[in-house]
Amino acid sequence: MTHFKMDEKLPNSLRWFMSQNLHNFAPWTLLDRNSQYEFITEGVGGGGAGTGKVYVFARREDNGNFAGLEIVANKITDRVVCFHPYALAGESELSWNVVNAVYEDVFVFVGKQVMPDMQAMAREKDAADLFWKE
Repeated sequence: MTHFKMDEKLPNSLRWFMSQNLHNFAPWTLLDRNSQYEFITEGVGGGGAGTGKVYVFARREDNGNFAGLEIVANKITDRVVCFHPYALAGESELSWNVVNAVYEDVFVFVGKQVMPDMQAMAREKDAADLFWKE
């Protein structure tokens, strides 16, 4: 198991997955320490498009959906916001992010969103064909 220093500001629910090196759940990928999805997006919060910030920690590889932890008063919370960033040709305003779902924490997100998506993909695709082979 790979061990690394985790940011204590992240909720324990996310650190639980990170500490066990659990991040590939096709079609979802949860961040790891070198993840390209580790950034903050504005205008996505669970109160509706354009209302807050999230710390992005996951991406659905086959359709461009993201999941982030809502940031309230500059603190990363447990609340998971699933969204799909939309933009019109030639412009890019973060306020066009559309929230698809909101979950209590990472465990609820994995149970209600990631696992059903993973099961659906497994019915259509063989494990030998996964797109992140080592």
